[in-house]
Amino acid sequence: MSGRIELQRKFFSEEESLLLRWGAMEASLFLYPSGVSGVRVKNRRGEIVVLPWNGQMIWNAVFDGHDLKMKNMFPDPVDTTVLVDTYGAFLAHCGARRMGTPTPEDDHPLHGELPCARYQEAALTFGQDEDGRRWLGVTGVYHYKQGFGDFYDATPEVRLFEDDTLLDISLSVQNVGNYPMDLMYMCHCNFLAGDDTRIVQTCGWDPESMVLRTSIPAHVKPSPKFLEFLEALKGSAERTAVLRAEDEYDPEIVFFLRGVKPASDGKAHIMQVFPDGYSHIVSYDPGALDHHVRWILKNKDQKVLGILPSTAESEGHTTEKAKGKVRTLNPGAIARFQVTAGLLDPERTRAMEALVASAMKD
Repeated sequence: MSGRIELQRKFFSEEESLLLRWGAMEASLFLYPSGVSGVRVKNRRGEIVVLPWNGQMIWNAVFDGHDLKMKNMFPDPVDTTVLVDTYGAFLAHCGARRMGTPTPEDDHPLHGELPCARYQEAALTFGQDEDGRRWLGVTGVYHYKQGFGDFYDATPEVRLFEDDTLLDISLSVQNVGNYPMDLMYMCHCNFLAGDDTRIVQTCGWDPESMVLRTSIPAHVKPSPKFLEFLEALKGSAERTAVLRAEDEYDPEIVFFLRGVKPASDGKAHIMQVFPDGYSHIVSYDPGALDHHVRWILKNKDQKVLGILPSTAESEGHTTEKAKGKVRTLNPGAIARFQVTAGLLDPERTRAMEALVASAMKD
């Protein structure tokens, strides 16, 4: 069983209004003071807020009293097409023709057009899976059209289940044009970076598995202390397996994870485990998203652990194309990506750590 309710901009107002109650779940609509529309989806454990017309970003995610998203300078989302002008979402879709930090040879914005895309269609979805679990979701369609250029439809969806703290997140991209197009995608998950938290992953910590980005983008202004820390991390990525408060993640440290492997459930798993036993997690198929970028930033304004499964690394379209990492999407073809992200309680954290440990022994 499933259904959908098409959303219209006139449904949203400053006074939050209930749209649908589905079992123990509910969805309501509201406007931020900035004028950005929000869809709040609640279950028994917490809630998410999705921006239906603004990139279909998951702006916020709170479960069991834990605020999952990065600390940032934006109390509310901003109505903009420039990502750095509204840099505070829990999750943003990046791509789909271009992705990453642009170099001087690139003409694309940071992470492409999708993060702040103006969606033309949006809907609330609801249903039950084969096990009878109810879910509520938000979806939409972004029609990208470029005269004498690419033409595609992007369709994301996020689903929240009645009793769960994990989100099912997907994106489909269909080339509806007459010519092949370049395809790049990153699922940009921005978790709150803790102090003395542990990183657990189905990936090694050796220099071949954890490649430190030593190039410094133009928007990053490094201090001498940062440059010393960067030098210390060369060949010793395992130092970041614990996010110690005294380490210098300002302005940012970036690793490219290579050789991320699946556990026995077929998924790659990256976790941030907190001292209280709870954890943040991202799980995905490393065959479909065969690259992974880790982004760590901690200062007085921003604290973020970016767990970023992707189709390429994040050095911009020109550089990634030269590496042979940019995919081709033929006319009529559809590319689909699926990620699970959210919070695990201590019991589920222990079970997942055991699964990861078993995978790393193989």
